[in-house]
Amino acid sequence: MVHVWFEYRDEYCFDGKFHKQECIVSSVEECIKIYGLDNCEYHIIKVEEE
Repeated sequence: MVHVWFEYRDEYCFDGKFHKQECIVSSVEECIKIYGLDNCEYHIIKVEEE
C-alpha cells in the first residue's frame, strides 16, 4: 500500500486553484484511476510506502 498526496485542478475548480487530497491505495496508478486524474491537471506531491 502507498500513501499518496496529490493536488488536482478540474472543471469544478472555479477559482482556478489546485485542490489537495490524499489517499491510501495499492499503487499510484490506482490513485490516478480512482480519482480520474488522467482527465484533469494534477501533480503527485508525495508518495510513502505503508
